Amino acid sequence: MFKKNSAKKKLFGKLPFQLVALLVLVVIFSLGSAFSRELYREYKIKKEIDTLKTEIESMEKDNYELSQLLEYYQTDEYREAEARKRLNLKEEGEQVVMIDEKVLSAEDMAIKEEEQKNSVSNYIKWWNYFFASQS
Repeated sequence: MFKKNSAKKKLFGKLPFQLVALLVLVVIFSLGSAFSRELYREYKIKKEIDTLKTEIESMEKDNYELSQLLEYYQTDEYREAEARKRLNLKEEGEQVVMIDEKVLSAEDMAIKEEEQKNSVSNYIKWWNYFFASQS
C-alpha cells in the first residue's frame, strides 16, 4: 500500500493543483463537446429519416394512383371512350347529334354584349358618360 501512495505522490506531487484541475476541466469539456456533437448528429439523422419517410409515403400514394390509372387505361370502357372521342366512332343504333357552337341564344348574346362593354377602356367609358349619352 505504501508504494501506491508514493506512486501517486510522484505523479501528482510534482504538478500543482491548478494544473491538475485544468487538465480535468479540459477532459470534461472535450467529452462534453463530443457528446453534444453526437446528439446534434443524431437529431439531424432523425430529421432526415422523417423527411425520407414523408417522401416515401408521397411516392407510394403517387404509385398507387398511377397503378389505378393504368388499370383504367386497360379497361374496355376507356378504349371505347377514346375511340368515340378521337375516331368519331359510334355504336350500332346510336345517333350522333352535332351542336353548332356559332348559334347563340338570346341570353348568350346579352352576356357577350355585356362583356364587350366591359372590355372598353376606361377613358372611353368616361367620354361616353360625359359626351355621348346626354339625352
